[in-house]
Amino acid sequence: MPMHDWTKVEAGIYHAFHGPWLQAIARALNNGLLPAAYYAMTEQVTMSVEADVLTLQIPHANGTPAGSGVLSLTTTRPAVGVLVREQQAAPKRRGRVLVRHVSTHKVVAVIELVSPGNKSAKREYAAFVMKAADVLAARVHLLVIDPFPPPAHTPGGLHASIWPRVVRRRKGRQPFTLSADRPLVVASYAAGQEVVAAVQPFAVGEPVPEIPLFLTVEQEYVTLPLEPTYATAWPDVPKVWRDVIEA
Repeated sequence: MPMHDWTKVEAGIYHAFHGPWLQAIARALNNGLLPAAYYAMTEQVTMSVEADVLTLQIPHANGTPAGSGVLSLTTTRPAVGVLVREQQAAPKRRGRVLVRHVSTHKVVAVIELVSPGNKSAKREYAAFVMKAADVLAARVHLLVIDPFPPPAHTPGGLHASIWPRVVRRRKGRQPFTLSADRPLVVASYAAGQEVVAAVQPFAVGEPVPEIPLFLTVEQEYVTLPLEPTYATAWPDVPKVWRDVIEA
């Protein structure tokens, strides 16, 4: 199935497809693609900064997370001159797939599926790039699927923005650029002493390309079948909007 032009519809319509595609990717990974020592789960992220991308706490029988201490909390009013109350802004939710190792349940790889909100403004774009760099700095492998053309404020695209943050620029090496006829991209990064990137540009009307998903610092990987998972999730889009997208 060829990649559709998701700019034809509002972001909310794409989000109705975003979750099913991530779930299809996780199912493909768990149903024989990943080695037995790994498993994949979709995760909804609501925090602006993920403090713990590496570990999953396994609770004891009494319900207390392993390795956690007991805190004494107070509910008295803090001794400050002015206490300002403001309604908390609703957190932005986004989904991704985490691949963990069964021995420690540490995250070894993250799959990010880009949404329009990640590119809607310079601030959101910069936040996505920074989080991607932070994941790689934590020695977690990363796969970014970007089915949208680059924004006007950063025409080079996400890979061109992420790459300089994780590697030293070598003299004489030209920066990565996307061509106008293939402005979409999937990029997979192997984190380690050296960062390796596998980058595959593509276009609307082309099948979503296969890409390696790295699992170890030795750059061992499985090939992620993005096109079949895309086709699996496509029927979840209501027909009235499928007709609009395919027109």
